[in-house]
Amino acid sequence: MKYHISIEDIDSVYQIEDKWKHEDYINLLELVEFGDPGDATDQDLKELLYLALSEYEPQEAAEIVLRYTFNDELNDGQYEQVSNDMLKENVAEKHSDISLHSRLFDVNELLYKAYNGKFPHAKASVIQFTATPSHETGHQLDKADALRLLSPGIEPHAILQRLFKDQIDGIEDFEEAKDIAWYFRKTGDHSYELITSDYWINSEDVIKIEFDAALELDE
Repeated sequence: MKYHISIEDIDSVYQIEDKWKHEDYINLLELVEFGDPGDATDQDLKELLYLALSEYEPQEAAEIVLRYTFNDELNDGQYEQVSNDMLKENVAEKHSDISLHSRLFDVNELLYKAYNGKFPHAKASVIQFTATPSHETGHQLDKADALRLLSPGIEPHAILQRLFKDQIDGIEDFEEAKDIAWYFRKTGDHSYELITSDYWINSEDVIKIEFDAALELDE
């Protein structure tokens, strides 16, 4: 199936809106023993949390937020290691398990603000694009489809292209797509939004904004 791709916009962001919910702020404030925040708004809760976290040593605060976010997915040694690494490098790019990257980005963003930049700043890319098929089949694009369709517009030497060439080319299954594309949604008839790490795709990687691409579909 052939598609005509048009990349409408690619924007670098330092946070993904609404990733931290009201209950997250309440739960984290309880973990740092802040006390009852009453009927505070989400914005007030966020500011209270920043203030409460800043009373801790940065690595200690990082471990608190990491343990809340990942629960029992990591062991004690891993929590200690990641919380230490967060002060030195962008773990949302560097951690060897890419399935953690999206949530590490959210943790990093919160800590960056709580400590006024003491933690490295991570970036994500928000890509708006259209993918118009040559004919309608009813096929619903998934994350792997989206990355494959965008790939002809991305620099061949970009990290995504080099590390996952066989997956993008369809030679191998693209299981990693679910962790590379953090969020993917349809925004119109043939328009989509994909959010990923700046590490995988950024504006400098894009060499074409309009092009044709193809997918192998089981029709």
